[in-house]
Amino acid sequence: MKESTPPSGRRQLARDATILQLKLLIDGFRDALLIPLSLGAALIGLIRGGPNADREYQRVLKLGRRSDRWINLFGHQPPSHRSHPGGSLDTLLDRVEDVVTEQYRKGRDADEARAAIRAALARDEPVNSGEPATGCSGNGETESGPQQRGQ
Repeated sequence: MKESTPPSGRRQLARDATILQLKLLIDGFRDALLIPLSLGAALIGLIRGGPNADREYQRVLKLGRRSDRWINLFGHQPPSHRSHPGGSLDTLLDRVEDVVTEQYRKGRDADEARAAIRAALARDEPVNSGEPATGCSGNGETESGPQQRGQ
């Protein structure tokens, strides 16, 4: 006899694979934006010259490092301690997941779920009753090792 719900390992794998695909997509968009920005900044510095010729280029590198930390593609960055919901992509994804799960359990439709997600992202406090953000990288691991998530 087949179980009605897949084992938690399969659910976790599906969740992690989905998160990784979203992060890869966002990282690809970021890279597509940074390519012309870095070339333009380098060109400006080469034309202008002088002791601060690389000023714009260094600003692009700083933007790249900040966005890399925000995306945290493979979970190698320490969790962001910023309380703002935009503190990291992991925080945003955790909040959306919490709202979607809650809406599903309540039997709400897609319009109600969308409204709940917008409201949750607009609030400063976490949706999940004060639990700290997990910092999941989409690979089921946090800084302290494999993540155990309640099913």
